Amino acid sequence: MSRECDLHARWLGGARLVGVRFIINDYVEVLSGKHVGESGSVVSVIKFEPNTSYIVETESGQDIEVKENEIEIANS
Repeated sequence: MSRECDLHARWLGGARLVGVRFIINDYVEVLSGKHVGESGSVVSVIKFEPNTSYIVETESGQDIEVKENEIEIANS
């Protein structure tokens, strides 16, 4: 198993990984980039290095790709 696959499997299992800010199902708001203003749940990590990127399922049911520095935990 490649390092990337191992990290992804651990992340899907809920592990907190060094250098990866969000975990599966974190509810986030997009603060910058082309999807600014969208909110939703983190459902996958698609790239770990050099800049972590995620798939977020928005409230409208759309899957969007965002970079870690574009999102924050949404205020509830």
